[in-house]
Amino acid sequence: MSDRGLRRVLARRHEDDGIAIVAAVAVAMVVGMLALAIVSVAVYETRATGRDRARSVAVAAAEARVDGLIATIQSTSPGLLPCGPLTDAASLGADSVDRTSTVTYYDASGATVPCAALASTRLAQASIRTTADTGPIAGTQPAERTVETLVRLNPSFGNDLDKAIFGNAGVRLANQANIYGQDGQPDADVYTNGDVTCSNNQHYFGSISAQGQIRLENTCTIEVDAHARTGITATNPGVTINGRALVSNGSISLGPAKLGQQARASGTVTGNVCSTAGKCVGGQSVAPPAVATFPIINWASMTDPAWVNEGGFSTVVTFSSPNCGWYNGPNLVGRDGKSTSLNGKADTVGAWLYANAWKLSGPTIVRSNCDMKVTLQGINIDMNQNLAIFAKGGVGFTNQTRIRSTTGDSRHLYLIQPYDAVTNPGSCGDGISLDNQVTVENTVDVLMYSPCSIRKANNTEHYGQIYAGGTATIDNRLEMYYQPLPVWGVQSATTAVEYYNIEILYKRENA
Repeated sequence: MSDRGLRRVLARRHEDDGIAIVAAVAVAMVVGMLALAIVSVAVYETRATGRDRARSVAVAAAEARVDGLIATIQSTSPGLLPCGPLTDAASLGADSVDRTSTVTYYDASGATVPCAALASTRLAQASIRTTADTGPIAGTQPAERTVETLVRLNPSFGNDLDKAIFGNAGVRLANQANIYGQDGQPDADVYTNGDVTCSNNQHYFGSISAQGQIRLENTCTIEVDAHARTGITATNPGVTINGRALVSNGSISLGPAKLGQQARASGTVTGNVCSTAGKCVGGQSVAPPAVATFPIINWASMTDPAWVNEGGFSTVVTFSSPNCGWYNGPNLVGRDGKSTSLNGKADTVGAWLYANAWKLSGPTIVRSNCDMKVTLQGINIDMNQNLAIFAKGGVGFTNQTRIRSTTGDSRHLYLIQPYDAVTNPGSCGDGISLDNQVTVENTVDVLMYSPCSIRKANNTEHYGQIYAGGTATIDNRLEMYYQPLPVWGVQSATTAVEYYNIEILYKRENA
């Protein structure tokens, strides 16, 4: 190639100098814009996600507060009900939430009831509205959500028989017991004006309320609240309270126990669960358990007509001296058609029940004025009607006695030792005892009532309620299914409301 041609080629090559730099700068600008777009999208999504999370936290916090106020209303006497504007703060994980609640009560006419008049006014409904505020997230407004509910208030009076177990002097359960609620609901509540002891493998499908202490040992589960006046003590990792632990005039020691909601006490609160912030709160003003007085059932001039006229018990069979004591008569025929000797196995009243309870013409009252307990030892009761036994000396069934309906229809059995049958209610030994595999089939609901103590032991089943003026003692395996029974002629009636049962009409979230 000539020199001139070579110079032309080299000149053209120098004309392209710098094009690579221009291309590189262009690519860098494109990448930068893409990166900026990605960062912008990421920041936006992060804020949106944070906003959504904050809203979820706010909703959860507001609903938790509403649920807590519902539970408080249901377990608090009218004069101490939460009312008006209420503020508090809650921590949910790393989030801190401020909550403002308003609780308003209405009477039967729909008029608003002032907070100062709650104790003297019969309440019909309550509205609860809670707004939770999470505070601002960088670059956004605070997340604020509101949950509200309207509930119907049904009064429970001081003498209503609405407890699964009422032990006026105390309640003691040992060695495996399950206390079930109605239709799977956690409403099998236990109450005492003394102490409750749960010592080995019990499961309560309801709340426990005690004017004394609640002691929880070994494996013990309470599905709702444990509410005591003077203290709650748990000593085993097998103890679980799925609701709240509340003490008004003492401290709570949970040890290794599990807790579903919150522990609050006027004194100190300790336990492994207290490592979670906000789980345990001491030094608080806590409402005491609502006081319930032991109901009085007598067989008297006012009681007799109530059972006959209102309850429909048209037949009354009475046993008095000299027709008392152990049965020593001829063999009797029961529902199975067999002639059976009852000598040494039943008293005169028990023998009559064996021979007649299966063929009654209508609901029947058996009134025993005998000092001896109505006794059955391995002798069954078959019932074709509702049956009420008023026994001055009490009731004692044992040795695999079985109580059942003659048909698939449900029957009511009332085992009642009248309150005025004893001189010192609460200090009179066992008024009613069901021992050694006494079985009540699920077609018979039983109310056991005595001003003395009541004892059930050794593998028994029970559908109904237990009301003991002394101590209610459950030993060695009980399967109990709470079923409230209608009762007539309860004396010392009061119009004072003990607390309100709640029926939720609606619960909803508002923006």
